[in-house]
Amino acid sequence: MAESIADKINALIEERWRERPKPPGNAAIAREIRRETGLPISTGYLWMLRTGQRGNPTGDRLRALATFFGRPPAYFFDHEVTSADMELAVCLRQQGVRRIALRADGLSERSQRAILELVERARQLEQLDEADD
Repeated sequence: MAESIADKINALIEERWRERPKPPGNAAIAREIRRETGLPISTGYLWMLRTGQRGNPTGDRLRALATFFGRPPAYFFDHEVTSADMELAVCLRQQGVRRIALRADGLSERSQRAILELVERARQLEQLDEADD
């Protein structure tokens, strides 16, 4: 199922503030976007995007969203991008994760499985997956 721009923006907001019980309101988010990017976006326009009343941000507003959320502008219009793609993109923003992925490229399937086993064991030791069980 293709995600709308509203779905994508709301998912990005949830991801950005995942450590909080709930994300801040549209006014605070718009203010933070303006502060971090120097590009204009109003509270009302953000609300319209988030509720689906507007569906095609352009120009400075599109650049502001893309910059703020660390996505290319085309991300908002690519209907092939899934939630799994978004999750991967968030993980790859971490330099250590990106380095591991890049260094594993070209290794044999056997070596990749061995690395995955090491990562799984490290996650067990750090109890990162217990909440998922």
